[in-house]
Amino acid sequence: MSEIHCHTCGGFISDPGRVAYRKPSDATPTAVPHSGLCACHPAIVYGPPAGYVTSPGLPQDSELRRMAARRN
Repeated sequence: MSEIHCHTCGGFISDPGRVAYRKPSDATPTAVPHSGLCACHPAIVYGPPAGYVTSPGLPQDSELRRMAARRN
């Protein structure tokens, strides 16, 4: 399993059960990941939960690629 970091504080999320998944947007800033633990309640991660190919209200993989290309 890969490491999950909070997009609000950048901390490592030790309990994936307390994560709030949100729809990403172009204006959403994310913190730089670091090795400290996340203390946010709930921890925020932008994108679908691990193991999901798609989730209602979240962009499809092709849409995520287009969004990433616009940022670069």
